[in-house]
Amino acid sequence: MLQLLVGLEGGLGNRMRTAAAAAAIAQHIRGKVVAMWAPQWGMECRYSELFEPYAQGNFELRDATPLERLTAARPRPRNLFLPRLTNRLTYRQILYNEEVMPLYQQHFDFAAWANAHRSLMWTWWDFFPWEPALLRQLFCPLPALQQRINERCATFSPHTIGVHIRRTDHQQAIHESPLELFTDAIDHEADLHSDLCVYLATDDEATKAALRQRYGQRILTSNTPATRDTTDGIRDALVEMYTLSHTAQIYGSAGSSFSTIAAILGGITNTVLSTPAVLRA
Repeated sequence: MLQLLVGLEGGLGNRMRTAAAAAAIAQHIRGKVVAMWAPQWGMECRYSELFEPYAQGNFELRDATPLERLTAARPRPRNLFLPRLTNRLTYRQILYNEEVMPLYQQHFDFAAWANAHRSLMWTWWDFFPWEPALLRQLFCPLPALQQRINERCATFSPHTIGVHIRRTDHQQAIHESPLELFTDAIDHEADLHSDLCVYLATDDEATKAALRQRYGQRILTSNTPATRDTTDGIRDALVEMYTLSHTAQIYGSAGSSFSTIAAILGGITNTVLSTPAVLRA
């Protein structure tokens, strides 16, 4: 019997870490725990269009069913918050992301809460501790996407680093991780490694052009502009994330979970370049 339904929110990295938290808490829940993947703005793609199915023990990671998209939908301005009614008719306990984060900071016992009644949670926050091995176990790209990942990795030199430069709507990354921090890091790597190549993952075409002009053939990157509002765009993002995970190390942007998750998948270092300090994650 379903005990806890966790609606995954946010972008690719946030959804993956939240699913890992849901899988980890399932070991402490008496009934079934489901991590539910539903397309939203910025994630116009289904789980089944990216990853192999996953179900083990009392935990399942899957797309939302048609019924769940009706009764468990996330209340938003665009749906006039009407799902609040269907949420409360179906679930005894409900937490939305704006409540989850403060509770986590207060060391709230989410397992005890979920065990009390049939519960619904919508969040992009990893609300329960999880191990890196669990993330790698949960997510297996579809064969066609894995082939694309392998093809990109085949172009790597013996020393290839990953660089993730987040732009567009991510104000923290724009303000705290300027381009010169990345060029300084690349220049330093080039001084140490004559065979350096840089796999660049970015959502900004101007950044691609600037780094290609500066470093020429050292830059390896997708020729497709990044987008999060199509299925193909999200698939490309997944290929980017897993390709980054196969580099020697990653230099990432402030406030973005994308390179953090890539580093965890690959068991490598992610150095977040941020002014005034360089933070290591």
